[in-house]
Amino acid sequence: MPRTIDSPQLAPRERRALAAARAVGYLDARRATGRQIARPYALWCWRLKIPLVWFDRRSPRSKYGRLRLDLFTTANRLTEAGQMVLQDLGARTVSPHDASWERVLLSEIEALAAAVLRTALRDYELNDARVTTVRRREPARLLELPAARSA
Repeated sequence: MPRTIDSPQLAPRERRALAAARAVGYLDARRATGRQIARPYALWCWRLKIPLVWFDRRSPRSKYGRLRLDLFTTANRLTEAGQMVLQDLGARTVSPHDASWERVLLSEIEALAAAVLRTALRDYELNDARVTTVRRREPARLLELPAARSA
């Protein structure tokens, strides 16, 4: 059975980590419980329709970390100005729907996560990816294949 945010299967340490992530707005997945609570935290962000921001270590003893922003949990996308701000913050890849940083010092990663969250909450617009017209499709035609020849 998958773990959910309200699941009694979460250990007390995982519940505290989720509560801390909800309080600050981003998930610190540097500890062993981080990977286990990433999915419940993403579900919580999707339910509240807020951007998903999380970070972890590049390797167990690395002094660098990775940071991710994901707007697929919302109905929004970043504006051009928001994308430029994230590029100025040193993002490796930026699109209207997500951004990522690959080599951030762990001593600076929480401040960067807070700045990314502020930008995602400030510089967004509604994603207008709606279908306005639907073309009527013709029925499929059957293809006649030649009969198999024997040797």
